[in-house]
Amino acid sequence: MDRGRKGEQLEDRFRGVHILFRLFLAAAAAIWSCGEEHPDREQAGAEFPAAYRFNLQAGQSAPVLTFSQLLDGRKRFIEVRDDGRGRFTGTYEPDSGRIVLDEGVVLIVSSPDYWDDTPGDLTFSVEEGIEIVRDFPAFRTTFPRFGTFAVTDGFDTVRGTFAGITGERGVNLSVNGSGLTFFREDAFAGLYGVEADVRERKASLAFIIVNLLVRQVFFVARTVDFIHEHELDLLDEEILTFSCSDLSFSSGPSSETGSRTLTWFDADSDDQLGAGDGFRWDLLSCWEGDRDGLVEGLMSGRVDFASMVDVRVRRNGGDVLTRFGFDQGGGAGVRFIDLAVTEVRDEGRPLVTDGSRTFTLNGEFSLVFSETDRD
Repeated sequence: MDRGRKGEQLEDRFRGVHILFRLFLAAAAAIWSCGEEHPDREQAGAEFPAAYRFNLQAGQSAPVLTFSQLLDGRKRFIEVRDDGRGRFTGTYEPDSGRIVLDEGVVLIVSSPDYWDDTPGDLTFSVEEGIEIVRDFPAFRTTFPRFGTFAVTDGFDTVRGTFAGITGERGVNLSVNGSGLTFFREDAFAGLYGVEADVRERKASLAFIIVNLLVRQVFFVARTVDFIHEHELDLLDEEILTFSCSDLSFSSGPSSETGSRTLTWFDADSDDQLGAGDGFRWDLLSCWEGDRDGLVEGLMSGRVDFASMVDVRVRRNGGDVLTRFGFDQGGGAGVRFIDLAVTEVRDEGRPLVTDGSRTFTLNGEFSLVFSETDRD
């Protein structure tokens, strides 16, 4: 056989091997794509700006936002409303977990079941912006670093200034302009439940309610972040269940394993996650002790989210979420259904719950975050 004929045969063989190799790569790529459910998962969702303004409105009509406690065998109720002007506002920074309540914020706390001698409303007002940073571990109280507030029942006024002494956080209290008394963080947070000046106890309870409300601001913001992180999973499954940490409440071997389940409701049936959609958290004895956890303290119950606000702009080659939250109008959008929130104290192992710091939330508010001025 001449060299030309041999050359043609070699070329044919090479061409055949090349085709087989290409077919192999194609098959391998197909197998790989089946094994990797969402190779572009990291690109799902949108970016968050450095800071947002938020506006929380607690409805003036039913279902009113209510915090309840079982104390001494009797259930006591606290109703919470804004002042009718939507003044529970502030700034939120997603990366740092920092909230600053605006000067001028006003919240009405109605607590007739707590003060038999002097029933009526308490008015909590921010006189100098109050900074609250979400602490780590997550079971620590989100206690303010600085700021000034006033609590009045129509007769007496208690002013408090958040400060620190010898490295401990706390608050200086003054009743009707009297001299200052310093209370450390834990002492002030639990003051409402002990024998003390009833005026100082009222200031403590009003602060506890405001603090719990701020923690729900964190919770809603983190929920929206979580929704975007798991957007593709929700599109596939609609219902996602996650395990929470094990938490032992006794010195024995028993422990309680928690869970949280997120459900997506496609409001307009467009098979796209976005504005107008609804969600629901079902939480069962859920506790998380890491910095990026969704839950602070121990939580059980249900939270419904309706009419999702989702406004994005295209910026620097990506989507930026400039406005988000949940708002049905009239102070509705986020509804709590028997959501029990319990403070967890870190006093070594095992961790323990503080029964005097268990509140059950019911009712609604609306909450919307908007990008601050970029200047």
